[in-house]
Amino acid sequence: MNASTVQESNEIAQAEAASWFQRLRGKGGGGGPQSTESIVPRLAGYALLAFVLWLVVTTLIQPLVSRQATRSVLQAPVLLVTSPISGVVTQLTVRALDKVEAGSVVATVQNPTINRDILTTLTTQRLALQSQVAQLGNQLSASGEELQFVDQQVKLYRTASMAQTRDAWQVAQRQRDVAQSSVAEQELKVRHTAAMLDEGAVSPQAMDAAQAQLSISRASAAVADQAYAGLGQSVASASRGVFVGGSGGNVYQSLANRRETLTSDMQRAQHDSEALQLQLRDVSALETDERRRIEKMAAFEVRALQPGQVHTVLMPQGSYVPQGATLVRMIDCSRVEVVAVFPPRVAKRLNMGSTIAVKTDDDRPEVSARVTQILPVAPEDFQSRYAVPFPFAEQGSVYAVAHVESSSPEWLEQRGLCAPGKVVSARLAS
Repeated sequence: MNASTVQESNEIAQAEAASWFQRLRGKGGGGGPQSTESIVPRLAGYALLAFVLWLVVTTLIQPLVSRQATRSVLQAPVLLVTSPISGVVTQLTVRALDKVEAGSVVATVQNPTINRDILTTLTTQRLALQSQVAQLGNQLSASGEELQFVDQQVKLYRTASMAQTRDAWQVAQRQRDVAQSSVAEQELKVRHTAAMLDEGAVSPQAMDAAQAQLSISRASAAVADQAYAGLGQSVASASRGVFVGGSGGNVYQSLANRRETLTSDMQRAQHDSEALQLQLRDVSALETDERRRIEKMAAFEVRALQPGQVHTVLMPQGSYVPQGATLVRMIDCSRVEVVAVFPPRVAKRLNMGSTIAVKTDDDRPEVSARVTQILPVAPEDFQSRYAVPFPFAEQGSVYAVAHVESSSPEWLEQRGLCAPGKVVSARLAS
């Protein structure tokens, strides 16, 4: 209804009221049936006038001063519980309106066809490393036994060498003693011959022969002493493990070389074995982790990352879900919001932080909500963050997203505010 129509209705109502008033005056206000009949049209005119006035107030005046939103619904952020693997939902532990704690199992997804190539590769590497470690162990054991035998042979040859050298040293000692006795004897003979020469009892030739014999004895004693000293050094060397025998020297040297070769090979094999064992431990740990991962992925327990309330179950038990599919949509009841659509005349008064009074359909007092966002348009990607779509907004209207001012989810539930999509009334309070 426009302004001209309202004005015409007012003029008609006034004209009819004036006509009835003149009729009543012309008849002199007399009683009787005729007077009663004149009152009825009069009352009807008053009623029509009151209706027209009410219509004018509600259609023209009240919208100009009202702060009421044209549409408003409760809203809450949506939490998606998705499956990281593809498979069949073998167990679903929640239903709509169930409360879910963070870390609770929401569903179990089974995928028996999971890829096991990595596990097979790790198992093959582990078996190959175990075989190499076993071979090195056998090699170390055989080399150890051979080294023990060679070491025993070396000890036997060294013992024999020491005994032989000590015997030769003792013989040389006796020979040195005999040579020194012979020298002492020849020196005494030379002194006796010299005395006799002085007395003229012997000829000078006898003196020369005695001195020659002394020289020979001294030379023999020097040789014997040198031999004794040399064998003494051999005894000292033999005590330090050096083979000094004659005929067994080559055999002893071969055994000593073999012992050194075996010792070097065993050290290298021990080093290689330790490196392989370290690598084997790493591969075994990776294999264990991969096996656990496969077992976990084959029957994966999907858990809720945040607490909330189940809003919609999208994948029921027994359904096949691809990787990344949403199983359950939950809502965060600790962040209940109101989405209100305000007409352009009210939108001019909206500001960030403005207070909106929200009224539910019960007899409880209004709830305050603080405006956090003002949107001329609500894109689909923005609406996807919430549990239900936004209400329709006329051209020129704006969306006001307001957070209900309460930090207690229990209080919100008691007031029945954790119900996305519930229609409420909202007005701009300040």
